[in-house]
Amino acid sequence: MRVAFVTVGDTKRLTGGYLYHTRVFEGLRERGIEVTEIVPCGASVADQRSAGPGFDFDLTGFDVVVVDALARVVVSTWIDRWRRKRPVVAMVHELPSVAGDGDPAPEEPLLRSDRLVAVSEHGLGILLGRGVPEERISVVPPGFDRLPTPEVDEAEHQPSLTGVRVLCVAQWIERKGILTLVEAWTARERPGATLELVGETNADPAYATTVWQAVEATPKDSITVTGPVDDAALTRAYSAADLFVLPSRYEGYGLVYAEALAYGLPVIACEVGPVPDLLGDGAALLVPPGDVSALDGALTLLLEDPSRRARMSAAACRRAGKLPRWEDTVEGFHEALLAAVGERAGTA
Repeated sequence: MRVAFVTVGDTKRLTGGYLYHTRVFEGLRERGIEVTEIVPCGASVADQRSAGPGFDFDLTGFDVVVVDALARVVVSTWIDRWRRKRPVVAMVHELPSVAGDGDPAPEEPLLRSDRLVAVSEHGLGILLGRGVPEERISVVPPGFDRLPTPEVDEAEHQPSLTGVRVLCVAQWIERKGILTLVEAWTARERPGATLELVGETNADPAYATTVWQAVEATPKDSITVTGPVDDAALTRAYSAADLFVLPSRYEGYGLVYAEALAYGLPVIACEVGPVPDLLGDGAALLVPPGDVSALDGALTLLLEDPSRRARMSAAACRRAGKLPRWEDTVEGFHEALLAAVGERAGTA
């Protein structure tokens, strides 16, 4: 099978969507499937609108076209044309109209794809609500074992003897709630505790300026900004942490939450989208999105109660043991491709 994958932007960025694609396509190539990545332009709506009218590619030799929902604008005028020649599979980590990230239009051509891959049951529900028949949707969540985590039954964290280390892994965009986290962290003194912010700081320069101003107003060494890191450094960050917090206002899935569970980390998150189902029972405290006071309260509760953190750590390990691994993700995505091709050929 030969697959054309259309996406936009810098595919080497360490975001959940790009990491998903990298891992899945590596697994497909190991199965002998040829995947060709096609990147016509940057990820911004303006770049896509500029590139859209002149974008097309030769479908000869490809069996199926996979379209990243992130590329919805640049492919909008081409999807129906491609579908007349080849099956089209839409990879939907999240719909912009739901996530609130910029201009949502146009999404309808994407929803007409022969098959759509969602990454959670929550995503399935959204697509059903947009009128996509259930038989055209595959739910293929990401794995949690991309990094060299300990065995899930051995990952439980013991209370730190040198202060509590709190970790957040996310790019600095408004939806991730980084400013809310910094404001909650500085709502009171946190003696003996440190917050480490890992991830891109320049995805939204205006927002980053506001976050930096808030960080620089905190006591020295209270918050550490690490920025983007490679897998080895991220592994060390998870391993050294006692608590994971990310107050995202919306997630299509939340890969970093799953990775935090795999390291036995108690989690503080927002009660939004698929996050509660992903985290399960006992491993997390959930707060309303954008609520500084509630986030402050959750942080204070866990920072001051090592016994509770230990119980939540055990629950995190149990939950991680029930989550899909990347081999399951590759298998699920492969099945979705086979279904799309088979349905077009009338053999499914």
